[in-house]
Amino acid sequence: MCLLAAIGLLAPRLVLVLMWFINSSFLMQLFSGGGVPNPVLPVLGLLFLPTTTLGFCWAVASFRGASSFSGLLVVLIGLIIDCGLIDNVRGAVCR
Repeated sequence: MCLLAAIGLLAPRLVLVLMWFINSSFLMQLFSGGGVPNPVLPVLGLLFLPTTTLGFCWAVASFRGASSFSGLLVVLIGLIIDCGLIDNVRGAVCR
């Protein structure tokens, strides 16, 4: 489990694609509550905020969603990591 978490931090898009191929019903079930069709939110998460999407999947599976404190903390940590990655890319382009 620790190895999967380490791979998730190093390559979150790879882990999301593997989750989609191995157990797509699990991934679709997590994002079925909104008004947007099923595959749209996971694909947007894969493209723009992969660590946040992976954290949301883990929060829903482990902590009964992002409404609990632990689930919200996991999602916020993923968002901070994604914002740091986006800022690093923007800084590299400016140089």
